[in-house]
Amino acid sequence: MDGSTIGSDVQGYISGTLKWFSPDRGYGFVVCNTTGREALLHQNAVYDFGQNSIAAGCSVDATTCITPKGLQIVEVLSLNSTPPAKRTSDIVVDPKPEISSSFEPARVKWFSLEKRYGFVNVFDDKRDCFLHANILEDAGLGSVVVGEALGVELRERSNGRVVVAVKSWI
Repeated sequence: MDGSTIGSDVQGYISGTLKWFSPDRGYGFVVCNTTGREALLHQNAVYDFGQNSIAAGCSVDATTCITPKGLQIVEVLSLNSTPPAKRTSDIVVDPKPEISSSFEPARVKWFSLEKRYGFVNVFDDKRDCFLHANILEDAGLGSVVVGEALGVELRERSNGRVVVAVKSWI
């Protein structure tokens, strides 16, 4: 797609990297790998893919259209988590978790993007399980909302249960 034709019915394809995404604003931008052009990623396209948010740095494959305001993503086809390198200021929850295939269903009790942590509850268990934003980013999720269903991998620690891996529960 060369972008010379303007119209919302023009379909194309983009493979790029998520520059940023804000669930509060309801949109973000993907930078095309080949052209460097930015495409608007609306919250509805993320919802339609089955997620509430996407972490910056993720690879995104999507269909696009040209609108009067520029390139816009119509449908997210795939996401691949490529988490950014850990910063020394980040909290390391578990440097080398041993991930098994036993994800348990859980719901988000609360999560603060500003504080970079929150808690989930596993089905039929009222105990809180700590969830750090690094775990979300490693899974390609930018944020979660109260009540959202997740698959979680837990570890028992001296200070309680901690989420060491997460995935969308679709």
